[in-house]
Amino acid sequence: MAYDTSTVQMLRTILDEVLATPAFTRQKHRSAVEVAERILWLASQGEREPEAIKEHVLNEYLAYAAA
Repeated sequence: MAYDTSTVQMLRTILDEVLATPAFTRQKHRSAVEVAERILWLASQGEREPEAIKEHVLNEYLAYAAA
């Protein structure tokens, strides 16, 4: 899937913000690449709200890995 420049920048910002959180740095089950893939998957499903993407990654994706 192709993304315009502003969408790529938004997704990069989300990734940077997620990787800087304690939820990511304290867990040991997901790599930065896996988190990036999840963010891209959400975008490919049509999600464009940065807060919704971050919430999903932090509260569902990373939490699931920690369980």
